[in-house]
Parts: sequence; C-alpha cells; structure tokens
Amino acid sequence: MIVKDEPEIGDAAAAAAILAHIREHIGVVDSVFHEFDPDGVGIDIHHVPPTKKRKAHTLITTGMSDRPMPKGAGVKFGELVMSLPPDWPMTDEALDEDSTAWPIAILRALGQLPHEHNAAYDFGLCIDGGGLPDLAAATGFAGVLLAPPVTVPDAFWCLDAGDGKVIDFFGVVMLDPDELALAKREGVVALAHKLDALKVTELVKPGRKSAV
Repeated sequence: MIVKDEPEIGDAAAAAAILAHIREHIGVVDSVFHEFDPDGVGIDIHHVPPTKKRKAHTLITTGMSDRPMPKGAGVKFGELVMSLPPDWPMTDEALDEDSTAWPIAILRALGQLPHEHNAAYDFGLCIDGGGLPDLAAATGFAGVLLAPPVTVPDAFWCLDAGDGKVIDFFGVVMLDPDELALAKREGVVALAHKLDALKVTELVKPGRKSAV
C-alpha cells in the first residue's frame, strides 16, 4: 500500500534544500509517497511527472541523508533518483499493485539499507536482490547499480544543503541477472562499458534487451 501525504521531515533544512533543488533542476513535485518510521529512517519519495522538456516520471528520495552513511562509504550523505517511462501508471489504483509500485518499494529499501544494515554506498556499487523486496520475481531484474543519474541535469548530481552537509544523488540502474553476474565476475567497469553501449540508465525499461 502506498501512502501519499505531506512528509514528516527528519532534517527539515536539508529536506527543504532538496525540494528547492528538485524544483530548480527537474520540475514541480506532484506528490509524495510518505513513510513514517519512528525507530529508523523514514524514506519519502517525491514524484515529478513528465513535462514537455523531460518526458519521464522522476522519483527522488528524501530521508536517506538525514543520517551520514556508515564508516567506509565513499559518499557521506546521499539520496536516490529513478526515472520511469511517461506511460507508467501513477494513479492510486495502479500503485496498489506490486507490478506497478515496485520502483517505490525498491527506492525505499535502498534508502534504508545503509542505516539498517550498515551498507557503505558509493558510485559503482552493485547490490543484488537479496536485500531488496522480491526484486527478480516482480520485475525480471536481479539487482541495481548506483551510478550518476544521467537522466537529470549534471547540476542536480550534488547539493550543498548548508551547515557543511553535501548530498550526492545516486541514479538507481536496474540490472538483469546476466548484468549482475558480469559485475561480480569481471567488475563494475566491464559492466559500465556494456551498459553505456546500450544506453542503459536509471530510466527503467521493463523487458529491455540485456547489455550482456
């Protein structure tokens, strides 16, 4: 079940800075998929619908950057970005279905993972479906790659939120089983070359051709 609501903000100043950053570089937030977690980190997901300039739905988290990443992470404060095709159903009724709502579930799980399971995030990190909700069964994908979010302007990639808090934005690139296996076998650089050749980005394309 997806809850659309006004977010209950952990770091109010950082959240306000992120929302201003979204408006400046991507567009107006149409709705917020809110999560309240009194015992952990609540991950809110902001939805910017397609525009004439940007022909995709864009989902951006807030809440992951309320706390610093675990020791050893390459990025101290981070948030997540994923894009969906313009015809992706975003009605309340559609988002009651796992087959449509899974990107929101994936973003929420990824946002909680560093803080709940001490996962150190950096660009180039691959995460398999073991830590994500029913990924392969629901989507045909088997994992994700954290990469620069190339479907948004370069100026969006990093935000100085004030008081020394710099937030980096990870693009969430969905990987099929063969792509994830290549990353484990030959490393993320080999995978990146394959993904670049097929122009695979954080824009989700269900049923796309494998890059491997």
